[in-house]
Amino acid sequence: MSDIKAILAGGLFAAALTLALGISMFPLFFIGPLAGGYLSIYLTKKYEMDGVKDGALSGLFGGVVISLISFAGIGILSTLIGLFSANLGDIASLIGILAGILFTAIILIIFVVLGALGGVLAENMREKSIN
Repeated sequence: MSDIKAILAGGLFAAALTLALGISMFPLFFIGPLAGGYLSIYLTKKYEMDGVKDGALSGLFGGVVISLISFAGIGILSTLIGLFSANLGDIASLIGILAGILFTAIILIIFVVLGALGGVLAENMREKSIN
């Protein structure tokens, strides 16, 4: 059984670290979901083989948090694009909204995959420390 507190803590850590690294040093943003997946496994007390599942859930939660934050920013950006290109009508704002939805889906996929990878790494480290 998964420890939901560890998963939520890992997801929040992933979102916070990704936000901090995304603002300061963008190429290092991928460390956030990896560290969040690792942290979610590290915080569990049981020695179960749920690294992939717990890491992916942690990445999903962190991805939802980052997606909500970035979707608000993209909504503002699409509104500005719509205002500046009033000649094109509603097509420009529709393209902005579709780009925001696509960006959100890509963020979620990246976070889930990297969170699962972080969970696998933590599970490997746990196995090697036991043996």
